Amino acid sequence: MQGPDYRELVAAVFAAEFDEGVVEVAVLRRIHAGQVTEWLEALDRSGLFGRDALATIADQWRADPAVLLDALLSTSDDVTRRRWLMAWSALDRPEPLGRIG
Repeated sequence: MQGPDYRELVAAVFAAEFDEGVVEVAVLRRIHAGQVTEWLEALDRSGLFGRDALATIADQWRADPAVLLDALLSTSDDVTRRRWLMAWSALDRPEPLGRIG
């Protein structure tokens, strides 16, 4: 699905979310599983997005949750970004996640 790119606005809303560099596995698992409601509600509360924009963003995130992760990490430093992306890739493998975080 091709639609408007809201990445920069989404990144601005969530700029401080992942800046600490600590990988919270529970948060990452929810995003990876496509559980994006809490993030959509936060965007709705921001007042920056209309219903059509929120619907488009919801469709994009549900089709590919990595789009949300990419937006969340867009303002993070390289080390933080690498930590989260490594943890994300571990979710794609059937290995236990006890070592992540």
